Amino acid sequence: MIEPALTIELLNMFGGRLPADLGFTLSNDVDIPSDHPLAAEVSAASGLQSASLPYSRRQDDMWVSMAPSADQLRRLIEDLRCWIFPSLGWEAAPSIISSNPTGSRMGELLLLHSPAGYFRWHSRLADRAHVFARLAKMRSVIAQAPVRTTQFRPTVESLRRQFTLGIATGDRAAALQAIGEIDQRQLDTASNVLSMRIRLFAAVGDNQAIVDHPQLDDLLSVRIPQRVADSVLIAHHAVLTADLEVQGEVDAAVRAYEPFHGRLSGLGTFPSHGADTAIIRMFAYDAASLGDSSKLHALDKLFPSDAIVATLASKLPLTSSSQLTPSSPNKLATIVDAAPLEMAVNDTEDFATEPQPSLQWTDIPSLIATGAGERLATFLQNAAMTPDVCDPGNGDFVIELFTDSEVLPGSEKGAQVDNVLTTVIDAYVCEDRFPRRERLTLYQAVLEVWLSSRAFSNDPIDGQLMLTIADALLRLDGRLEQFVASAVTRWWETRPVRARLAWLGEALEMLTDQSTAQTYLALWYVGARLVNVDREELSLADRGLWSRLGFRLGLDEETIAETLGTNSGVVAVTDDPLRSGKFRKIAIVTLHERAAREAAAEIESRTNAHVVIVTDHAAGDGTASASTADVILFVWGATKHAVYRAFDKVRDRLEYVQGTGSASIVRALERRARVSE
Repeated sequence: MIEPALTIELLNMFGGRLPADLGFTLSNDVDIPSDHPLAAEVSAASGLQSASLPYSRRQDDMWVSMAPSADQLRRLIEDLRCWIFPSLGWEAAPSIISSNPTGSRMGELLLLHSPAGYFRWHSRLADRAHVFARLAKMRSVIAQAPVRTTQFRPTVESLRRQFTLGIATGDRAAALQAIGEIDQRQLDTASNVLSMRIRLFAAVGDNQAIVDHPQLDDLLSVRIPQRVADSVLIAHHAVLTADLEVQGEVDAAVRAYEPFHGRLSGLGTFPSHGADTAIIRMFAYDAASLGDSSKLHALDKLFPSDAIVATLASKLPLTSSSQLTPSSPNKLATIVDAAPLEMAVNDTEDFATEPQPSLQWTDIPSLIATGAGERLATFLQNAAMTPDVCDPGNGDFVIELFTDSEVLPGSEKGAQVDNVLTTVIDAYVCEDRFPRRERLTLYQAVLEVWLSSRAFSNDPIDGQLMLTIADALLRLDGRLEQFVASAVTRWWETRPVRARLAWLGEALEMLTDQSTAQTYLALWYVGARLVNVDREELSLADRGLWSRLGFRLGLDEETIAETLGTNSGVVAVTDDPLRSGKFRKIAIVTLHERAAREAAAEIESRTNAHVVIVTDHAAGDGTASASTADVILFVWGATKHAVYRAFDKVRDRLEYVQGTGSASIVRALERRARVSE
């Protein structure tokens, strides 16, 4: 915070330049009289709020309007243009001063109190009393104005898209908000909303929340999406049997499963190659509980390297009854995945076998062109149910849809195209195995259409999805750097506004992680100049990121400080939320080691905590050490599911990181520190 003595010094400079009947001198124990014409302005300036103060000259009054941020200064100027200009005042030339080339003490103090610059304007001496009265009335009226609220009611389609993007980008809050809105407004069935909650719990690794959910048994009594059923099995495995398996207590694991047999038996189809180990073992426990030796030995034959399955099979010899082959379906009806986001499925359909749609993704453009809405909806349901069966190929159909001149935004066809894109993202970006090398060209196509359809959006979640896919492309094929760099540039240049500064910083961090090229200097300078205009509005994490990016791009400390404005000597000291945090040990869990190291260095410089970094692909010594930390910064967009299962018992210490860069990690810790205060 700015020292009170400096504020008093600045105010007394104004008071000393007013006529004798208006002049004032303040001190720590002497305030301006309440009946003084400038009392409200002086009080606001003393509280480091927006204010306008004059000093008299021979021919007129020169006014200086200051504010603690660029946004507040803009609002103050707008108010002055409504209340004062042009009848009682006019702007100076130049009107906004953002530097102090002469080095005057008054200019230094003004920039300290108004770091984005201060606004100058004139009024006539004869109008002085009128200006005083108008300013007082303006402040009084604005203070009584009600808070402006927007009654925007998003559609169910936009909420489903928000949920999908939340899952894809690791934005837990956005996904929860979408679920809450759908539930509150009853836009979908109760079972579908609960299915969405289960998917979110699974995405963030909250297995205990799934097992303990009071409505889970009701949900499992009806048809549910296959991925929801898989999430339920995986969660029960983690909570009931995983620890016992590590200890070699297979019989105890079977006993732990048996009370839940009625709940879990029959979920899903017989596991195939590539199935999650947890699902394989839950099928084995189900077979052991039923005494079904044929199923156990079929599992053992299909997964010969699984020690738990082998142990259970050895305890239950194969009988002479008919054997269940690995390709056979489960004894109970298959539970199918409904629509892309759990839309209702016709109960009269036969779901006893895996659906094999006759259509493919390449048929989608013709379905939309001919208005075959029902066939399109059925296909999208099947595609979400079994994404691998409905092979998206290279994604050319997505490009075709978004370049069709007959598809207009807001039209019925436009809504169908948006629904197709949401389904593609939900099926192939939200999947557990993302990113997959065989999907590389599909990801490129999705990135292209996302740029064409969402580049004007300032919604952070839209930009984060763009970075999620871009990061996946770079990890899969470093030769795509120019493609990704061009996409980043296009996204930024479409709307180069301050609201996207945090996004641009994270994008540059991603690009410089993959390259040492200085071709990104131009983007850095564009962003750095915006930082300089209103640097106090950025968090310490973001300001630190821009400095590190400058060093990465080969700039020296003096150039970085000058461009960012950190060497002006008038930057206000901002309270650091991490200084007051009582963290002794902090863990960062991510696969992006460089970002983790840079975040760890900044955290250690701002706290007294020891920071450990976990980049493991599975539970082990690293996750065991992280479990003892005061806070675990979990970068869920850059981790493996096998890792987050290691933190089932310490969920209260997990802080989910939105994004994958170093600033995102530090920002998450700052959020945790503020909540803990």
